[in-house]
Parts: sequence; structure tokens; C-alpha cells
Amino acid sequence: MGINMSKKTRIAAANMAVDPRDIEGNISKMEKLIDRASKSSIDLIVFPEQSVTGYGTKGMTLFSAEDKLFFQQHAEPIPDGPTVKRFIRKAKEAELYICFGMTELDEERFNVTYNTVVLVGPEGYVGKTRKVHLPLCERLIHMPGSEYPVFETAIGKIGIEVCFDKCFPEVARSLALKGAEIILGPTAWPNITKSEDDPDHKASLVFSQARALENMVVFVESNQCGAPYGGFSRVLGPNPGQILAQAGFEEGLAIAELDVRAEINHARMVSMGGSDLLRDRMPFTYGALAEESPYGIYCRS
Repeated sequence: MGINMSKKTRIAAANMAVDPRDIEGNISKMEKLIDRASKSSIDLIVFPEQSVTGYGTKGMTLFSAEDKLFFQQHAEPIPDGPTVKRFIRKAKEAELYICFGMTELDEERFNVTYNTVVLVGPEGYVGKTRKVHLPLCERLIHMPGSEYPVFETAIGKIGIEVCFDKCFPEVARSLALKGAEIILGPTAWPNITKSEDDPDHKASLVFSQARALENMVVFVESNQCGAPYGGFSRVLGPNPGQILAQAGFEEGLAIAELDVRAEINHARMVSMGGSDLLRDRMPFTYGALAEESPYGIYCRS
């Protein structure tokens, strides 16, 4: 008889209103949600993009020199800054994994920052991912990342993409090809009308479902809520139609319990009649995907 590797994992995606000027208040709110998650035997809690520092007072559509200065003044090195160390202590105390967004300071250039997501756990610092695709005015504030790491943890292999990154299928596919079983997507996704009919709201769900289904992985999206952000943090399974947990517009936790590997096995063996979308790829036909485009902002040539 083989070893039964199945294990239920409890995942919480946080809907959180983030104050763009109150770092201590944001962290205190996160710690309370972590305590709540710990009491509910959560294995992993995911917070939104820039949950510590805030996304800025002008969002992504208007540049603010004051916001840029605020980010520079409050950016920290990772993992040696005080905020990461604080969350490491909290993760050990609560015995769970914590994923959160903050502003990272480039240790070699005092005026360079990154929009970064950090993962810590009971074992300490796990890793970080810098947001690669920077929309609109965000590219005037932060520098883009360039890597898609996957982290080995006690609950499975975890990859991270940050907000706008999910609009580019190459990101999630890169993570899946590196073995990611769970992809985390912290966001600050807008919904100006506060309606489920809002185009941004509909786009967010479609992008998230596509990333889960095309890679046959679990996708966890944690979004800021409160104007102008849209909430609806969610946990999506790798099988068609699997919205395993979903919050609304208000603050709270979307909690799902699932056997991650069993769900992935079902997706890759049953849900499409045995078609495994990673196995059945034809990468030698995809050369154009790696070529620079004349429309690209960050072309090297």
C-alpha cells in the first residue's frame, strides 16, 4: 500500500481596507486577522498588495510626488527590516504562513523601491516576489521585478504574482512550470461603482479563474476593499467553476479547506477527460512569446 499524501489545507484570503498613511494601524489590523485565523486553524493567510504601506493616495491613475516620497521614506530591506521580522515572529507564534505586501528598499540604491510581496511561516522567512508588470503611474514610483520564484513549504509549492501580473498568462504559467501548486495573487484591484456588474470586477474574476484553470492550480486572490478597491477576495480551485470561498465588498476573510494535491490530480486526470494542460503543451511552437515586441515599454533593444 502506498503512502497517503493527502492533507487538508485551510487557506484564508483577506479582504482588507488599507490606510495609505497608517502603517502601524495596517499592521495591527493584520495581526488581529492573523490571531483570528490561528484560532480557526488556518494554514495560510494571504493579505492584499501593499497591505502594510498602502497603495498610495492617488491610486494608479495619477502620479503623486508625495506618495513616492512616502514610499521611499517607509521602504525597508527584505528580509532584514523590522516589518518582516515582526511578521516572522507572528507566524511562529500563530503557527501559520503569512503572505503580505509592502514597499521594499533596494539596499544598494537609497531612492529605488519595489512593490513586493513577502511570504513567512513557522520556519521563518520563506521568500519574496517583486511585482513585475507595473500599470499606469505605478511605473513612475517603483522599479519592476524580473523573477518568478517558487517556494517549497510544508503546505505545498507556492508561487506569487502581484495584481496586474495576473493579466499576463506567462507569469502564472512560469510559476506552474516551476512546480507551483498554489499561486497567490495579492491585489489592489479597483471597483469604482461598487457593483458586481462593474467591468473591473468582472475582469478580475475572469483573469483569476483563467489563471487557475489554464494551469490547473489553486489560485488565491486577496484584495483591498473600501473605495476605490473592489474586495471580493477569493480562493479558486483548479477545476472548472471552483470558487471555493469568496468575500464581498466588506472587510473579512474568505476561508476554504481543500486537499490541494487531490484537487490538482482531479483537474489533470478527470476534469478535461485526462487532458493535462501542462503536459500537453507544445513549447517549441511558442517562440514568439519570448520575442521582444515593438509595443513593449521595457524592451531591452
